[in-house]
Amino acid sequence: SAAALAVAMKMAEKYDAHLTGILSHGPSRMSIALGPWVTPELLESIRETEAATRATIAKAFHDATLAGEKTRPGKFHWFDLGGDADESLMQAARFYDIVVMGQYDSDAETSHLAPHPDTIALRSGRPVLIVPNGFEPSGMNAHAVLAWDGGRAAASAMSDAMPMMENKSIVTVLTVGESEAARRREGMDVVAHLARHGVMTDWKNVPRNGGGIAGAIIDMVRQKDAGLLIMGAYEHSRFAEELIGGVTKDVLKKCPVPVLMSH
Repeated sequence: SAAALAVAMKMAEKYDAHLTGILSHGPSRMSIALGPWVTPELLESIRETEAATRATIAKAFHDATLAGEKTRPGKFHWFDLGGDADESLMQAARFYDIVVMGQYDSDAETSHLAPHPDTIALRSGRPVLIVPNGFEPSGMNAHAVLAWDGGRAAASAMSDAMPMMENKSIVTVLTVGESEAARRREGMDVVAHLARHGVMTDWKNVPRNGGGIAGAIIDMVRQKDAGLLIMGAYEHSRFAEELIGGVTKDVLKKCPVPVLMSH
């Protein structure tokens, strides 16, 4: 989350925006599993340890935003939300313009502190920017890739990302495989729409490679040395996604740059 916070702070400064840190969490697996079998004293000790972990996270946020608070007072906020990591953040997200999250794998000890970016994008109704571990804000350069399949989620992502695309020198519009989305219609396609917003585009249609659609998308990001990928979240069920993988899951796991995702 440190990389996500660094990017969010840059965005807040650029757009003179408010930035709210949200720690969304449920009870730990340990406290749930051991609750009926341990003494009240031991259970209280577990809860105190969990509270100390949350306090450490809160302090890291306040320390990171201290300088910004001095130059832009009243623009930084913090909330500790209990309940469920995904559900609490989904509800909170609806009162903000965009959610910026880290790209990380949780383990059994931290799973209650780790909301899922794809779930938030799918169910919150707000765009989510997922930032890879170790990513530097300076890496969000003047080139972006828009993964376009002509679907509702891709259209939503394009709309949500428009303020960012208008600040890019060029946006590569990428379609993968032979599909309806790959057919150009003069004056009535995604390139024409972006041009009306003053966005310069570079249209690319590529075949699926050995890594499937996700592999083709990530290859284009690397080829163009892009600093941002924009795409729609998957539109099938999370159950199916967990069983067979999928474009969204693969992109989030492997993409070297931030991914703006909407549904």
